[in-house]
Amino acid sequence: MEAEDNIQKMYKYFGILADAKENIAEKEPEYLEILSAVKGSTKEKRLASQFITRFFKHFPNLAAQALEAQLDLCEDEDICIRKQAIKDLPVLCKESKEYLTKIADILAQLLQADDPQELLTAQNSLLSLFKIDAKGALTGIFSQMQSNEEVVRERSMKFISNKVMGLGKDIIKRDVEDLIIAECKKVMQNITCEEFETLMTILSLTHLINTPDGQKELVELLASTAELDQFFNPKDLDQVNRFITCLDFAIPFFSAHVESTKFIVYICELLNRYTLIKDNDKQFIILKLLAESVPYCGKLMNPEAVVGQVYQALLDLVTVPENDSNKKVEDMDLHRVEALLYTFHKLGKQCPDFLSKDPERQKDFKKKLLYVGTCTQTFVKIVRQDLKEKGEEDVKNNPIVEKKLEGLKLAWNINTLIKELFNIPPRFKATINLSWLEGATKTKLAQIIQEGKKHEPITVDGKSKRIDGSNNSQQIYQPPKDKFSAKFSNNTTNNNRRGGGTGWNTKRSFDTNNTNRRSWRPY
Repeated sequence: MEAEDNIQKMYKYFGILADAKENIAEKEPEYLEILSAVKGSTKEKRLASQFITRFFKHFPNLAAQALEAQLDLCEDEDICIRKQAIKDLPVLCKESKEYLTKIADILAQLLQADDPQELLTAQNSLLSLFKIDAKGALTGIFSQMQSNEEVVRERSMKFISNKVMGLGKDIIKRDVEDLIIAECKKVMQNITCEEFETLMTILSLTHLINTPDGQKELVELLASTAELDQFFNPKDLDQVNRFITCLDFAIPFFSAHVESTKFIVYICELLNRYTLIKDNDKQFIILKLLAESVPYCGKLMNPEAVVGQVYQALLDLVTVPENDSNKKVEDMDLHRVEALLYTFHKLGKQCPDFLSKDPERQKDFKKKLLYVGTCTQTFVKIVRQDLKEKGEEDVKNNPIVEKKLEGLKLAWNINTLIKELFNIPPRFKATINLSWLEGATKTKLAQIIQEGKKHEPITVDGKSKRIDGSNNSQQIYQPPKDKFSAKFSNNTTNNNRRGGGTGWNTKRSFDTNNTNRRSWRPY
């Protein structure tokens, strides 16, 4: 009975306020009674949510108290009450826009709801704020990205990425995009790797990607986030993950107008210790990223030093067996050789006399490359023999055949580069497609196999020395198992990012050297 009386009182207070018109400011006692109803029955609470927001604009002196009352309803134990209160929140700022940013902040916190319908209600309420003031709504949401509440941070970022960026140019105008870019840059200073990927997805949906200047700005941001001014410690997993992820995102933006020089110089400097990275896959990824970035390298300040770092890494990678019968040729990873050789070939244009100016250097280099050429040409002969009976459909649809074709592409790339570098003076004209990237088609490779095309032998000092399987002392190269199945994409979407053989950690860890910086999850 008491509950029914209270409901009648609620409608009575509503009628008084609705009829007061220009004298409504004098009706504070009635509005206060409505605010107190948030402690009442379920029906009282539902009515209170509607009435509080309906008359909020008329009682500025009670604004803080009214907001607090509405928030109590947003946290009610009854999910129906919570959904009603969340749905009504945007009404508070329809005519009181000064509260919009605060409301957006509150709604962003409510994105941590577990119930799908409650979460959807919070998202819809947030979206409705963008029709009133997009910049104010964004400011409120981004304020929660500085929070240490993991779920709120993650869902706020994904809300902007998945919901806000698709609202259209009528709402997301240029000045709104500029605010998004500026706020993303602030948040970028203290994030996890997964959060970084979400922010980069957001930035890739702005006008930055449409112009060379915008792309350059993105690359500068990535270079800053990668901390290229810091010494690279291969034992610091956090730093390794950070660098790999930043460069991977930067590669699609490199062009004739947006250089990769900073990244190239940084990687070449760390080549003397990259093998200290515990994860072999990450060692390999760094070399791949180097090779993919090097075509866009600008003029080097000290090209001989940079080329020398790549040269030394190649020498360290290739070990020529002499009288050691236990030495296995397959221990050499030709994928790494391809990446470093391609990098050397590209950078060598800036220092064409690097080899010729030092006879001993040239001799050591050719000895190593001759051995690599022996391995690759022998491999080409055996694989071609194995595949020559295959039909075109087999080539297109058989994954085993596909791996072997990728292996052939790898071998041919290496042989092409070796021939260029064995020339006197070395040539730097050949253009190849790296074996792990989309390039030569399967049909083209199949055609080469079917025709049994012969490759010119690699020669040293003008002397023809054909390399085949007839030399019993020469071991046949077998590529590392399953190495040709990896495919990497230049897309900036999260589903196509590189993988280092491990998934992301589900738990955040923090950098032990800097508790204020969020740690990057394993790549």
